[in-house]
Amino acid sequence: MHHEQQDVMRAEAETDIALDQFESVHDHLQKRLCRELRSLQDRVDALRQSPTAHSASIVSTYERLIRKKRAFMEQWGMDTSCSRH
Repeated sequence: MHHEQQDVMRAEAETDIALDQFESVHDHLQKRLCRELRSLQDRVDALRQSPTAHSASIVSTYERLIRKKRAFMEQWGMDTSCSRH
């Protein structure tokens, strides 16, 4: 398992989520999406600094994921300022 995934799973296990309370789920989801957005942006930055044969298509895919995650967050009234773009 990827080290980053283990960190996310560990963080989720340490967080108490009241599934019957909208704000608890909303806040937890926003934090998780922020971590994912930062991770994706870090990957984009790394690919741009060290281009490879397929980095342009990978960057395009990551940027599409970033846009979709941000759109989801905006739709649900979440603060999107956690991401750098």
